[in-house]
Amino acid sequence: MFLKMGLMEKICLGQLVRDICAGNYSQAQLVEFINLTQKISLGYLKYQEIIGKRIAGEKANADLELQDLAVDCIAELFSGDGSGNFPQLKRYYEPKFEEMGNITDADVMILTRRLVVRKTKQELSRIFRERDPEGAKIVRNIKVAIRTSEKLEIFSDLGKEYVFYKNGLEIKADENLNLETIAAYLRRKRPPIPEDVLHLRFIDIYSPSDSVSSSIRKLLKTVHEFEEYQNFLPIETIVKLIRRVKFNAVKERLSADELVPTPLDLLETKEIESYIDVVMNKVERKIGAQYLRSKKLDEKRADIYSRALRDVLNDLIQKKDNSSYFRNLRHYLPDLTQRDYRQNERSVFEYLAKVAKKEFRRQLKELL
Repeated sequence: MFLKMGLMEKICLGQLVRDICAGNYSQAQLVEFINLTQKISLGYLKYQEIIGKRIAGEKANADLELQDLAVDCIAELFSGDGSGNFPQLKRYYEPKFEEMGNITDADVMILTRRLVVRKTKQELSRIFRERDPEGAKIVRNIKVAIRTSEKLEIFSDLGKEYVFYKNGLEIKADENLNLETIAAYLRRKRPPIPEDVLHLRFIDIYSPSDSVSSSIRKLLKTVHEFEEYQNFLPIETIVKLIRRVKFNAVKERLSADELVPTPLDLLETKEIESYIDVVMNKVERKIGAQYLRSKKLDEKRADIYSRALRDVLNDLIQKKDNSSYFRNLRHYLPDLTQRDYRQNERSVFEYLAKVAKKEFRRQLKELL
């Protein structure tokens, strides 16, 4: 606030804007007003970064990138008509000056901030579409899916948009959503669901034939079932997740098309497969010594682990090292849920998987 007051006192903002709209300005006055609008735009961009939106990317010179982006966002406001006039500024300010007879510098600052923030939002949307048309398409599909679904609801908080699965929660279409009244349903005081957990769960429920609406509904229904976490997701998280899973699905499909085995490939695979037995003998001895004797695992569970771990190693041969441990184990335990896996199986099974993979890679060095 003090910064704004200082700026207004220094530049007599109301008179400055009147001069620019009338075309009676000096070059120094124009530069001064451009600098002011750039600072307002930059402040808005930095605020968006603070609340979690990735505007500048991950570059080391992110501040410089934001400054350049702020210039891009306000540039159109200063598109001239060739005679030193700025039509967009005239159309915006002159009616305001007529409506507000005794307009003050503070009023003009409020109007200027409103204009610049609105323009920055518009330009950000355009820049985003140009830089990332696929991401923009996903966002558009998500919002259409939310609008057309009776099961999904959207809300905004601190400049970010979130979605949740209503599951029968009654919300009247014509009333504003009061977050405080549904805070318990949203589980707002609980932590957000970790991205790795969300990613694994989405892989399990994702089908390329599903519509965006169906995929989001499945995802948010799953989030609703994780009672230890918040019952909503930021739209940007959903975009990232859909993009990641779709990309991996396409990549796997392309890889599958390219993998046409030759006789030499088959011979090499047979040789590599022989090392799985060597590795599994060591892992099974470890299971016996470390888990069976102490009764941390029973014989049945140990046998299931061994078979699932063998599949993990086979996935390595098939170049599917990004496969899900949960899916490997659930193949032998069809009723296994994500929650049961995290609570009862993950720590031991994933430790053994890491041991098996490390030993497998060590053995394979002999083939190099």
